[in-house]
Amino acid sequence: MLSTAAAEQFLAVPLLAEVSRESRQALVDALEEGHAKAGATLIGQDKPNEQLSFLIGGTVAVTHDFPDSRRETVTTLSAPAVFGMPSFFLASPSLVSIRAVTNVHILTLSHPAHEALRRDHPRAAEALSIAVVRELADRFDVLVKRVSDHMAEHKGDAPRASEWSSFRAQLFEDGGT
Repeated sequence: MLSTAAAEQFLAVPLLAEVSRESRQALVDALEEGHAKAGATLIGQDKPNEQLSFLIGGTVAVTHDFPDSRRETVTTLSAPAVFGMPSFFLASPSLVSIRAVTNVHILTLSHPAHEALRRDHPRAAEALSIAVVRELADRFDVLVKRVSDHMAEHKGDAPRASEWSSFRAQLFEDGGT
């Protein structure tokens, strides 16, 4: 059960703006509340992810570790934010780590709670799925725009521009869109 303050914060997140009050309440009832200290690993790269997480307080870093021991920060997320979507819904190991930059306040949806939500409150589960797809689509659009802008700034680098065009074509061809 969530604290009243956590439930109110969750119900106010923009991700759920178009979700009915009844569906949002079903989501609240399915969530677990937690806290983690700065520096804590919330999701480990190459590890299974058993939960979808909603950050309602604090900041996390999304990082990727390379085989040569180099670590790259992909982005930082500040509340309100959601993370762990691909590895939660694909049931595959995470491609990144999520680490608390500050002390964080999170709400999590476990796989069993998600299955119960799908069974008992299908409209709430559908609303969550649509919200997650929108969030992923927004992130993908930002990625495409940033890379395209970078390529436009380096017009003289024809091999890289061609490489980016090939990558985008392959992504859409292999991605089934």
